[in-house]
Amino acid sequence: MKKIILVLVMIILFIPNVQASTETAFSYVLMDATTGRVLLSKDKDSPRLIASITNIMTT
Repeated sequence: MKKIILVLVMIILFIPNVQASTETAFSYVLMDATTGRVLLSKDKDSPRLIASITNIMTT
């Protein structure tokens, strides 16, 4: 039990703090994968060309 708690504490302490810049994006949507809830968005309802989605998928 102590090993499990130690591992969990180590994981929590060493999770990287990720900061993304959204200043240059025309639109974006950040969703929770399990619930589908939108956490953060900018201009999410505007239509986008399929080419931009294709480029993301091939990357």
